[in-house]
Amino acid sequence: MRVLFTIFPTTAHLYPAIPLAWALQSAGHEVVVASPEGVVDPKVISNITSAGLTAVSLGGKEELTASLAPLMANAGPNRPTLALDPEDENAWRTARAVLGGMFNAYYPRESAEGARRPILDNLVDFAREWRPDLVLWDPLAPTGAIAARACGAAHARLLFGMDNIGLIRSRTRQELADPSSGLTEDPWMPWLGPVLERYGLDFTEETMVGQWTLDLTQSRMRNPLDLTYVPVRRVPFTGAATLPDWLHARPERPRAVLTLGVSRRLLAGRHSGFPMREFFESVSGLDLELVATLNSEQLAAVGTLPDNVRAIEYVPLNQLLPTSSAIIHHGGGGTFSAAVAFRVPQFVVPLPMWDEMVTARYVVSRGAGLAADPAAIDVDSMQKDLVRLIGEPSFQLGARGLYEDMLAAPAPKDVVPVLERLTAEHRG
Repeated sequence: MRVLFTIFPTTAHLYPAIPLAWALQSAGHEVVVASPEGVVDPKVISNITSAGLTAVSLGGKEELTASLAPLMANAGPNRPTLALDPEDENAWRTARAVLGGMFNAYYPRESAEGARRPILDNLVDFAREWRPDLVLWDPLAPTGAIAARACGAAHARLLFGMDNIGLIRSRTRQELADPSSGLTEDPWMPWLGPVLERYGLDFTEETMVGQWTLDLTQSRMRNPLDLTYVPVRRVPFTGAATLPDWLHARPERPRAVLTLGVSRRLLAGRHSGFPMREFFESVSGLDLELVATLNSEQLAAVGTLPDNVRAIEYVPLNQLLPTSSAIIHHGGGGTFSAAVAFRVPQFVVPLPMWDEMVTARYVVSRGAGLAADPAAIDVDSMQKDLVRLIGEPSFQLGARGLYEDMLAAPAPKDVVPVLERLTAEHRG
């Protein structure tokens, strides 16, 4: 069968999809990955092809840049984000409003009737020509559902993290059914309605949440929603590179990693308040090696490094973590899953973008690590916690528990027959 992936144009959204795309391709299926042109990550199209997959560029850089401008303009702690904390009664409304702004790139309300919408129309045009049997779409690339319906393909969401959009949709439907909520119109219809009408389609819930959902998160993290989930083991793909000489041998003393994620801007951002220089000084007297991923600008800002701190531009985590005893990170799903795969205890300083706060609490609750409040970081406490993380065996046991939970989910190759069956059942 032919399988079309659609992704939001960042490496952080591409990498989770690659192992499943490989599994489908290895099983003999045709696979294509479509994406708008990179805005946050200009190399996303080349990263698709570098992974051995066929890429289709959907253009739309100007539209996506405009819709993301409010998010990118304010990098401070009060910036609007898509972070959704189920324990916060108001956070989901904020996330819903931000999501609407992002949807404007795909379904712009201000467009004249019949005006072309580059990202959506390019995808629909390609789908109608290529005729995929199955479309697997990123929740932040919702054009996949419309393209699938326009060409008669089966379609499902492929989650990159927790199902925040499913949760937003569930609570929105609850509000719509409750006269006291004050919500009288579906907030997505001003965007979706004209587009669906233009393609001769009616609105169904599947347009928002897919015919089913492939879930890469650990089962204990999943929100209890009335949706069809197909669990898939998240196999961490963190890029490919030549193995550095210094990683050929195991370290002579414990190695800790400080990583900023593929976005390279969260923990060390000038607005984040993370005391990078002070933290490096605090660990200078410890009998450990700290490996920190810093670009040239970030390295210049911290000045001279202690002897036991190694700064590198980038190294894939699947090369670095097998010889590491602890990792400090911002709570991103890719870094979390890589740490789980290599059974490394985690110290999470969650910078909220999607589900980082939930991930931090989950790591702590499973005894696999510790967390810090990003708004009130104390360097001395963080240094002591790092010593605990490396030295106390209980954290290794907790990390082992997360690893065993990961192994309980079906590997990508084992999900391929499930996708074949579901596609046959749902294809138009």
